[in-house]
Amino acid sequence: MSEKMMRRIFLAAALLALVAWIAGYIWISGLACAFGSPNGRCAFPMPWDMRGEDLMILVLFPAALVATLLVLARISGRRSQNSDN
Repeated sequence: MSEKMMRRIFLAAALLALVAWIAGYIWISGLACAFGSPNGRCAFPMPWDMRGEDLMILVLFPAALVATLLVLARISGRRSQNSDN
């Protein structure tokens, strides 16, 4: 498989992971509001307001996955440029 194709695959995987991260964050936050708020009012937590396990599971792990895929795309793109020269 060529390096350019690998770069496209990594970029597509990063985009898919980013979309899944956003959708999952909104879904989980909605569930937390629905089942955790006795008065029906719930503030939607922003990622930078999270602490502890919530921060790790909902923000840091998905961000690390997206960042890793983008770094892999960058590395495969550099290999592609070096092999073209």
